[in-house]
Amino acid sequence: MERLRRRLPPLTALVVFEAAARLQSFTLAGQEMCITQAAVSRQIRQLEEHLGNPLFIRNHRNVTLTTAGERLFEAVDQSLETIAQASTEIRGDASDAVTIAATVCMSTYWLMPRLDAFQQEFPHIALRMFAFDREIDLRAENVDIAVTCGNDGQRHGVRMTHLMDEELVPLCSPSYLQGRSLNEPQELLGERLLNLDREHWRGFHWAVADWAAWFDQMNVRAPLPPARMAFNNHAQQIQATLEGRGIALGSPQMLADLIRDRRLVEALPYRYATRRGYFLAVNEHSARPNAVAQLQAWLLADASGSAKSEHF
Repeated sequence: MERLRRRLPPLTALVVFEAAARLQSFTLAGQEMCITQAAVSRQIRQLEEHLGNPLFIRNHRNVTLTTAGERLFEAVDQSLETIAQASTEIRGDASDAVTIAATVCMSTYWLMPRLDAFQQEFPHIALRMFAFDREIDLRAENVDIAVTCGNDGQRHGVRMTHLMDEELVPLCSPSYLQGRSLNEPQELLGERLLNLDREHWRGFHWAVADWAAWFDQMNVRAPLPPARMAFNNHAQQIQATLEGRGIALGSPQMLADLIRDRRLVEALPYRYATRRGYFLAVNEHSARPNAVAQLQAWLLADASGSAKSEHF
């Protein structure tokens, strides 16, 4: 064991290296590990000195792996995954519950009602619901299945399946309009628009899809009104919309239940198709593959049925 320890690089540096290599950024690696970018740089420099080879090419906005870095990343990634998988199997991971993750808004308004129905049919499958308003790494965070916006950002060992399209449409409560009708996109410039704060987007690699993007798609070039109310959480924004506080951009696919029940209505029938869509990400290293497969099939069938109903 003593001889093996001498041959190994510093183990903390290897964990930091894995994050930096996967994210191609020292800054993002620091954010994920709750350490500073300078601390990441020190760990990487220590590792490079130990190996006698540079592992990264430092670019202005990101970093890329050298040939030596690619070789080390492949070995470290596989080794850490093996350790994580063994740890999961040993501790039983919360009574074999399937862990499913999504954003707070997706969890609240789309996923939870469907999980209730799923457990009525499959009462033997226990579930753990994780809600994150940030990017997640299924393998690193031991998540079995997740709803993601877009199919980027996951490494090998995660299977992506299209769940439903994403469109953005102005939504409000019936009480907000008070019998009024809006006909053209530019009319919204005189309405109370609810905004997502820039802080909301920091946890994602997704392109910002806000009022500026929607008006641009509608060819409205006039200045936007000042944001009178902004939220760093999309679920809070939708809750404020339900309470009649203004008009928000929302996905009719994700908020289908609220629209069906007339709790939300389209202020204008002008939709912006983002072309990124929602995906089911499945961790192929899950310790519960049969249960995960049943949940995946259930959610895909529900989304397919909802899509047909919407276009009927």
